Amino acid sequence: MDETVIRQYRQLLRQDFPHSGELEHPSIFVEAVGENLIHCGNTGNYMQLYLEIQGERISRMTYLCSCEPSANVAVEALCGLAEGKTLDEAASISREDLLLTIGSQDEELGLKSAGLIALLRQAIREFGHEGEDAAARDAGLGSDQISWDKTLSS
Repeated sequence: MDETVIRQYRQLLRQDFPHSGELEHPSIFVEAVGENLIHCGNTGNYMQLYLEIQGERISRMTYLCSCEPSANVAVEALCGLAEGKTLDEAASISREDLLLTIGSQDEELGLKSAGLIALLRQAIREFGHEGEDAAARDAGLGSDQISWDKTLSS
């Protein structure tokens, strides 16, 4: 884990993880558990995203997770980027956007970021909104080809 991620995580500890927590009756709920999760170390880990949608805009985005620090840094940054955006704008968030927000180009963080973005796009699709498929732009791959465990699905 690089120094930027460590510094960001320490800051989140002091701020008590501002986007962490459940939303009661969210407009969108999506989760990844175990092997379908960002590479977090074991199959007992999970990531849950909660989104409140007003109009076509994300008014609030929170999460619950059991992961290691770099996943917390990435999901906090994603929540901050997505809040206030339209569903199309949120679906267009790229891995590079997320890494720039965090201030790190760490490879492991990049993989977690790609997985989180794929999970966000899944949530937007499940809400019934297609949005721009920026996953292909990110890595020349469809979002369904990015796996949470750092491998490419067939």
